[in-house]
Amino acid sequence: MTSPDISDSPQLKLMHSFIEGFKNRDLDQIAKLLHKDHRRITYPRSLGKPEQTKEEYLQHTAEVLRLCVDGDPIVHSIIEAPGKVIAHLTCSANTSIGVQMNREMILIAHAAPDDDGSLKLKQIEEFTDSQAYLDFFKAATAAKANEVA
Repeated sequence: MTSPDISDSPQLKLMHSFIEGFKNRDLDQIAKLLHKDHRRITYPRSLGKPEQTKEEYLQHTAEVLRLCVDGDPIVHSIIEAPGKVIAHLTCSANTSIGVQMNREMILIAHAAPDDDGSLKLKQIEEFTDSQAYLDFFKAATAAKANEVA
């Protein structure tokens, strides 16, 4: 599916830049797009993943980028609404620990001006493929434990 025209939409440009940050494996690019009060919420809540602050999310993202040796997010659809962008993405990646990562998610990104007036991602709600999420992080934790042993 082709992406919508982003030329006239600051929100779509922001979301596109966020996704490009993952494609480029550029944590600094991702960090610059997040509001100072950024929150990351992962659903379903039954996964037990706590809400993350900007710093916690960037620390987690740095670890994921370190583990993944390749893989680009694929945007299947993207919809703009007042104050938010909703995107359906998938990503398959090989990892440095030999565990394949296959993710599917819906992101609801809420945009708001930061202190400097620039539009930033204030909150991202991620609805993730529960089984793939659990399988990957269980295998990653086991592989990491074996590296230490």
